[in-house]
Amino acid sequence: MVDQSVNAGVRAQQGFALQRNMALFIILDNYQSKFDGAKYFLSLEHLEDILFCYLDDHGKAVKVETYQSKKKSNGSWKIGVELAEIIVKILQVGKSLIIDEYPKCCSYSHDLYFSSNTNIQLEKKVNSFVDNKKQTRTYAHAVNEENSEVIYGELDPVIQNAITTKLELHESYNNDKLFEQLENLKFLYIDFNRTNKEQENQLRSKIEDIFDRKVSDSKAALESIFRLFKDIELTYNQKSIARLSDKTKQIQSKDINNAIKIITTKSKAFQFWRDHKREVGQKLGIKPFERETFEMKFILAFDLFKSKDEAEHQKILNFVKLNYLQCNGFSEDGCIEELVEKFNNEIRSSLDDQTLKATMYAAYFEAINKMDD
Repeated sequence: MVDQSVNAGVRAQQGFALQRNMALFIILDNYQSKFDGAKYFLSLEHLEDILFCYLDDHGKAVKVETYQSKKKSNGSWKIGVELAEIIVKILQVGKSLIIDEYPKCCSYSHDLYFSSNTNIQLEKKVNSFVDNKKQTRTYAHAVNEENSEVIYGELDPVIQNAITTKLELHESYNNDKLFEQLENLKFLYIDFNRTNKEQENQLRSKIEDIFDRKVSDSKAALESIFRLFKDIELTYNQKSIARLSDKTKQIQSKDINNAIKIITTKSKAFQFWRDHKREVGQKLGIKPFERETFEMKFILAFDLFKSKDEAEHQKILNFVKLNYLQCNGFSEDGCIEELVEKFNNEIRSSLDDQTLKATMYAAYFEAINKMDD
């Protein structure tokens, strides 16, 4: 896909938070029905705001969904020049996907969404004369919270014709045969707040609804997921080319799933500590005035496990994964105590005693929740 507009500079950076928030909202809003367990990658491009590419077991594209997300300051979206210009760009993305060299399976397809958190009112008035009397009939189809997804091909032909009449004003519509992509066009209303702060609050609420008590701190959970987007936030398409194969623009489903696992595992560890800190402290030799520091260290350990530069944390995590099933204890704190003792007898560590115990505590919860490397 070649387009000189894919690098939008400062404006692209300003719009990144909305793209990121919207992408995460789509994932959370459809988590159980579509994304949980699915293999895909997410790409935030400057050509199409959001792109999901679903993959088969061989890494080939099965389906792509693109979202051109637009907000409107006043009124509803209506059939007109402004909407037509957006649809033309969406259809051009569809054509670009077809010629993209990324490997696709034989049943490949794509959906092209025009999405907005503003109502979309598709309406056309038709005049006719009956017995020399003028009559006006209104054909209308609303896309809103009650009817959130509408397929172009299912619209009344009168409304379709009203849309294509506006599209034909663009030279590329006929020259590039963009009409061939209309069958993939969909309109989507997303019930999403307008400001970044409100959006983040809504995302936190989604996390709480989906994972319930598995997440003890939805704000920290959201920040952890946001960190996945940091690497691509300031990455621009090289030579103004947007490609499905450009890994610098991708977030893999395994990374999103792993982040969610870390969040829920952290919460389990924290909840157990909060409910049993006295017993855990006694078992591990953590004095009352050391509990707060111990807590901070085991929470930090979950992030350090993922860093290749933290050899000591990696060593402890691998040790626990190899040995936790051999524990004789019938309680979490008892098993952790066994692992600490076994580790000290067999392996040397440069970590101080409290950090070692805190790291072992985190590693135990990560191991029993079968975290992926």
